[in-house]
Amino acid sequence: MQKRFLQLFVFVLLVFSSFSVFSQEADSTKSFHFDGNVSVSNNGFSFIPTFNLGKPAAIATLSIGGNRFSFDPQFRFDLDGLRPWSFIFIWRYKVIKSDRWLVRAGVHLPAIAFRTRQVDYNGVMKEELYAQRFFTPELTTSFKVSNRLSIGTYYIYGRGLEKEGQSKNTHFISLQLGVRDIRISEQVYLNWNPELYYMNIDGTDGVYVAQNLTLAHKKFPFSISSMMNKGIDTNINSGNLDWNISLTYSFKNELKKK
Repeated sequence: MQKRFLQLFVFVLLVFSSFSVFSQEADSTKSFHFDGNVSVSNNGFSFIPTFNLGKPAAIATLSIGGNRFSFDPQFRFDLDGLRPWSFIFIWRYKVIKSDRWLVRAGVHLPAIAFRTRQVDYNGVMKEELYAQRFFTPELTTSFKVSNRLSIGTYYIYGRGLEKEGQSKNTHFISLQLGVRDIRISEQVYLNWNPELYYMNIDGTDGVYVAQNLTLAHKKFPFSISSMMNKGIDTNINSGNLDWNISLTYSFKNELKKK
């Protein structure tokens, strides 16, 4: 079953990339942005929804760049232990950018995950924080069906760089749906982002469903969201339902030059 899902997702990814080449439009406007958000939740989720902290977390995300290139670092913290969870320095380039199509390549370089271990200091066991490094290319494709609906794919390959104690090869590919601006009132709206994804870690794999639901106000910088993840055929983790509630503050600044 997992192989069929992987073949299907790879096929969809290739179709999206191929057809979008023929629909690319020139963009003569140069824009520069500095965006970001800070969220606090009862359970931090990673890029791959299967991996969650299981504890309260804070995540700060920045995005600096222009029409094509951006630098999007993300800093995650474990609020329960008051220590870093992961620091990810993401470099992205929009290979194809038009009114309807987006194909974006990127790399997480470096991606650093922090772990803890027990170390013997002169007969006394103490907890020590250490870092694991990953090299992680990514590829995003998206097609805008309408102003409120989009479909796309997201692929990540994670390569563990440590000699031992971490996974070496992780493949994650997701089929995603984006539903924006579901009106609750004139100013209040919902965004809904469900996804079906396949993951393979050193030969062990699984198929999952996940969704993110966000409640926001058009004139208010704070929003409330909830992430949910459930394994449907998996050998990774238990397949239990994982979820969180997050409060997010967002800001956006943009400068255009023609």
